[in-house]
Amino acid sequence: MPLTGNVSENADKTRNFHINGAKEFDNHTVNANVFVAGQRDVPDPRNLNAPSYKVAGGGLGVEHATGHSIGVSAQHIPNFGNQVTASSNLNVMRTDNHRVDVNAFTTNFMPKAGPNFATHGAGVDYNFKDKLGANASVTHTPMFKQTDYSLGGNVNLYKNPTTSVDFSAGAQRRDTPFGRGNWEKHGMMKFNKQF
Repeated sequence: MPLTGNVSENADKTRNFHINGAKEFDNHTVNANVFVAGQRDVPDPRNLNAPSYKVAGGGLGVEHATGHSIGVSAQHIPNFGNQVTASSNLNVMRTDNHRVDVNAFTTNFMPKAGPNFATHGAGVDYNFKDKLGANASVTHTPMFKQTDYSLGGNVNLYKNPTTSVDFSAGAQRRDTPFGRGNWEKHGMMKFNKQF
């Protein structure tokens, strides 16, 4: 299993470590990853008893060549608990020009002695020739009686073997027992260069 990894530094001088591995078996690919986010070499002066990291975790997933996949991930958040997520993706249409996927996930927190912050969600993604895409999703957190809706789209403006320019836009809304939220719009231009 070949491994790749990276280290990045945050504005507050903490570091993030990621290690990824993938192995192909016939028509399946197994992916595994581990990470530590927010690692600091010196104690936090605002909280001397704080752990030396903010979050640590990992995941394992299996993807079939047809686009179906399942995965599980877990992370430990010091002074809060553990979070476990199970996810799945089902490719319902795949041609030379079009691809449609539906996905679902559920996230639970442990220990369960306290409040249950479980969140569940589902979505659909459409892609045309790897240049144009659209997506919609909904998530629900029963404890807060909160439902989040998201709509989005993206377009690849330029692509060659080492460079790509993409634009994405979307809107999100949150409904709670206290009222229905407004649609909040967002957009992003992304430039990616590989060396």
